[in-house]
Amino acid sequence: MDSVRLSGFTLAEVLITLGIIGVVAAMTLPVLIHKLNDRANVSGMKKAYSILSQATLSVAAENPIDSWNMQTADIEGTKDVFELYKPYFKVVKDCGCGKRALGCWSPSATKALNGKTYFYGHPNGIGDTYCAARLADGINISFDTWTASSLGVKESNEDDTDVYFFYVDVNGDKSPNTLGLDVFQFVVKKGKHGVIPAGLANNSSMCSKDDTTSYAGIDCAAKVLYEDKISY
Repeated sequence: MDSVRLSGFTLAEVLITLGIIGVVAAMTLPVLIHKLNDRANVSGMKKAYSILSQATLSVAAENPIDSWNMQTADIEGTKDVFELYKPYFKVVKDCGCGKRALGCWSPSATKALNGKTYFYGHPNGIGDTYCAARLADGINISFDTWTASSLGVKESNEDDTDVYFFYVDVNGDKSPNTLGLDVFQFVVKKGKHGVIPAGLANNSSMCSKDDTTSYAGIDCAAKVLYEDKISY
């Protein structure tokens, strides 16, 4: 009777195959995870934009934007307007206004798109006069005043003016806490209706890792909304 010869993989061949699979996985998984995180942050940013837009329409219906006191470093004016917004937000934690409103934001952890510590009005990264809250869906939000040109929303035929603006960290305290990746800015200014994404008037000129300033990424909102992706 003829013997039957069985064929199969040797232990060495199995180990080599598993090793190759492991190397490929190690190379591709971080890229896939990064893309998934970016996609989630884009969706979170669009959701935050919708929340802010709806709230602004409601607030402006009873308190026209042109009547707001927009003066940089005026904590009382900032607080008064933020109080108008809060009924339209699902606030789970109100950190108040002033002294960087600690507890709803991690200012010292906020980075510019180029990796530098983001500097805005205070060594810890966020201004002293802003108001902050945490929303039910996990978004960290803050509210403050600055200039239109600094946020890329000054039109060429306009004088530079003070504006109110929102920071939104779309995934709360989770990393990367970086401008243009999970932290975005939206503006409300006189003479305009609704919320303006930062960078709308300057083609998001600072939305680049090659920007050497500590503001790199501050005006990415318009670019991300237009492209529906994070492409930098």
